[in-house]
Amino acid sequence: MVLCSGPLADLPGPSGMSFFQIMFLRIGKTGTLILWVFVCFTAFAVVQTALQATARTLYAISRDHGLPDRGVFGTVNTKTKTPLYAVWMITFICVLPGLLDLASPIAANAIFALTTVALDLSYVVPIACRRIFRNHPDVHFQPGPFYMPGALGWAANIICVTWTLFIAIILCFPTYLPTTAQTMNYASVIFGGVLTLALYVAPLLSSIDVGHAHTSLNSDRTWYILDAHKYYKGPQGN
Repeated sequence: MVLCSGPLADLPGPSGMSFFQIMFLRIGKTGTLILWVFVCFTAFAVVQTALQATARTLYAISRDHGLPDRGVFGTVNTKTKTPLYAVWMITFICVLPGLLDLASPIAANAIFALTTVALDLSYVVPIACRRIFRNHPDVHFQPGPFYMPGALGWAANIICVTWTLFIAIILCFPTYLPTTAQTMNYASVIFGGVLTLALYVAPLLSSIDVGHAHTSLNSDRTWYILDAHKYYKGPQGN
């Protein structure tokens, strides 16, 4: 896309989207509109995947009594066989950041950029841990039906981690030049704040014991300390 972009001064163009403008300059209006349909379908599919994963997480935590909702979001609809309450709750929560764009497009863009960076880096963690702690005595790795052993597996993991880290850095760059307070990409700042809380604040809170239950490092720590430690026993099978 960079090689086909032409003068950077002409971007993002009248549409306000550099990617769209580059396509318009190179393949014309008709070609751009045809390809843009597939771009929209891809975006829709990505959103549905994220919605499914998040709703499944909410359902599982509620099912295991890790939330103060009396298991409402952990129920499965008898007709659709899906956790409808969890899906609708996640849908409602996802709409709220979109409303932030009405008040501050800068803050909204920072949150949207951060979600992509955080999601990509979440894929790196298990892959890296799989290789770093492969010989740890507490690790009992059982390969699944599809598994690439030996050098092929190592190569795939290294390429995956390297590429994801590269993309995460690129996504933190500002999208406009010159960079001002209004065009700055604040995803790196927010990510740094979240990472700081995870590395320094969470370990301090993890020293709190409730009876015989030691608090875990997750977003439900407060609720766990107050009440959930009485009955939350960890993940359960369906």
